[in-house]
Amino acid sequence: DRPSLRDGRSRAAVRWAAVPAAILSCVVGFSGCTPEPAGPPAPPPGAIAAGRTIGGAAIEGRVVFEGAPPPRRAIRMSSEATCHRPGVDALSEDIIVSSGGGIKNAYVHVLSGLRDVVFAAPDTPAVMDQTGCLFVPHVLDVQVNQMIEFANSDPVVHNVHAVCEKNRSFNVSMPGKGKTMRRYFSTPEVVKIRCDIHAWMNAFIVVDHHPFHQITGEDGSFALRGLPAGQYVVEAWQERLGSQQQTVPIAEGETRKVEFTFKPHPAP
Repeated sequence: DRPSLRDGRSRAAVRWAAVPAAILSCVVGFSGCTPEPAGPPAPPPGAIAAGRTIGGAAIEGRVVFEGAPPPRRAIRMSSEATCHRPGVDALSEDIIVSSGGGIKNAYVHVLSGLRDVVFAAPDTPAVMDQTGCLFVPHVLDVQVNQMIEFANSDPVVHNVHAVCEKNRSFNVSMPGKGKTMRRYFSTPEVVKIRCDIHAWMNAFIVVDHHPFHQITGEDGSFALRGLPAGQYVVEAWQERLGSQQQTVPIAEGETRKVEFTFKPHPAP
């Protein structure tokens, strides 16, 4: 079982505002400050292979917002001429609610209830791109020791600054279109990702020790499939709204429907 995300933002997301000047000079100056890792460790003997089904049960549902959706803010990119498009504003991604009330980019996962097994990481790297002066996707879910490929598709200099508490933080320059680099995380946590050069660029990578997790789609939907029978605590986390948990008992071959409903935070 992994630590809860109940505090909503992870303490890493609170500390990300301070940028030491020495780190910034390293990032802007050259890309060799943090060497490429040799690669993640091999899975231990007996680890469940990536993609292997261990059960026939499923937990499906939606993450929804109650009430009027909060408006998305315009992102001003005028400081970066390459990314700025006159008359067209990118919109904030910290909370996106569809016309039907579904919350996009919430993270849903099994918090507890899995038997004590180890899951091998997928061989295929996850990808986080810097394109249009934004991180895409805004929230990425990965497994422990799964490689992540960071790419810069913009003709400008970016950097990838990962702010961690349980893993090793890193800060690597991405000097221009076509630059890529790979990293992995060895411990479950919510990792804050930012570009120090462009203050509006931020994202999250959520690291879990098993494959039963998903980022919600445009309509707030998710599906956790291939679970064995059991009783699970399922958690939904959203970067601004916090987290909720539900206990879900499920039999072999059964599909259970659940819904997480978030409400606006009261005004201070």
